[in-house]
Amino acid sequence: MRLRSTLLGAVLAGSLALAGCGGQPSDSSAADEASGSDPAASSDPTATTAEPGTEIPDDFPLAAGMGGPDDVIATSRTGTGLRDLTLCDTAPLRGLGTRDRLIADNSGGESANTRELVLLGNPDEARLVAEAFAALPTECQSPTDIGTMETRTEVRESPFGPAPATTLLQTYTFDRRPGDGATVIHVVPVGAALLVTSTYGQWTDATLEDGVAETVDAVRQTVDALAQFDDGTTPGSEASPEPSESATTSADVPAIPDDFPLAVGLPEDDGDTKVSPPAPDGEGMGEVEMCGSEVWPIDQTAGGTRRLVTATHGPEWFDGRELVVHADVEVALDAMAVIRQAAADCRGVDHQVWTVLERDTGYDTVTMGLTYDNGLGSSVFQVTRVGSARLMVSTYGEGSLSSLDQQADQVTGTTEKIVPAMCAFTKTGC
Repeated sequence: MRLRSTLLGAVLAGSLALAGCGGQPSDSSAADEASGSDPAASSDPTATTAEPGTEIPDDFPLAAGMGGPDDVIATSRTGTGLRDLTLCDTAPLRGLGTRDRLIADNSGGESANTRELVLLGNPDEARLVAEAFAALPTECQSPTDIGTMETRTEVRESPFGPAPATTLLQTYTFDRRPGDGATVIHVVPVGAALLVTSTYGQWTDATLEDGVAETVDAVRQTVDALAQFDDGTTPGSEASPEPSESATTSADVPAIPDDFPLAVGLPEDDGDTKVSPPAPDGEGMGEVEMCGSEVWPIDQTAGGTRRLVTATHGPEWFDGRELVVHADVEVALDAMAVIRQAAADCRGVDHQVWTVLERDTGYDTVTMGLTYDNGLGSSVFQVTRVGSARLMVSTYGEGSLSSLDQQADQVTGTTEKIVPAMCAFTKTGC
């Protein structure tokens, strides 16, 4: 996620408020910062290991998902962290009497990604601070105005649980014109612990919801690890019952338009060619497995799915398309992650040879080719995500490794005719 250098100073100085005004650190907190000592360290020389849940483990995965697979993001118990993040001229994380604190920061150059985990005196304190994040933006009568930049803060429900967990979305205007880029702030209290994350991305209106979903996916491992601080007082912390059959239906999944062009370009049904018209209950692709990992359809997901399939086949060839619509963007992103990981890891099993084929459809796409080292036969599987929907276009023929590129080009041409209609499954359009 990149940010124009001319924008970064304004965003860091404005939306992330690196000149915070509101609330001052306590005397002990200020002294700790000045000396560089750990504010969570005990002053009792006879103190031994703290009770479970009263300190943050050194190996807590605060930085999980903040960088690339090979990146190591250091954590620290001292530093600014998000203490200077301000809402309505108030810094909610400044001046807290914390028992422990951990910070991870991957900001620099033209990016801004910071997380802070604080362990407060009791669950009530964590709840009150979390509630402040949701309440403060509503107290300002107008957007935060810094020079020619205005920051608007939208308070949303959190994907990580009921209130007081919350998500804040900050967008910007420059000289009264909307600018690219937004900051997503997740606030998650669990027991006496409070996690706050802030991520800036240069998303446009068309990609904003996908960007928000990306931040959710990136921080999920860290949120899951908060369970060690749960004392049973956190809303929604009770074990969830097994979902009933009705809970996994597609009642809340966006409907597929009647005129969705899934069958575009398919030939007519005749004696040599069999065509299955688009239907929600057709055979579709069946199960696609790569090196023992099932990558399609992955339709047993939270919130259920809607489905539309069509296919045509003749002697020694097949052309199939399958559309799967999920309950939300996050679920679709998780499903794409499974496919992308399999494409990266799988190169061959038995006589199968898997090849990653780089193709640009203008959207989130993974393309794989399958051939065989003991004979003819080639398939291309192209999966494209737009919003909460995923589309697979696949063809099979009597090809080989050398003909995969031409076959992939044909599949990409079909995908490009279908994906514009998938904008119906985004919140803001394409």
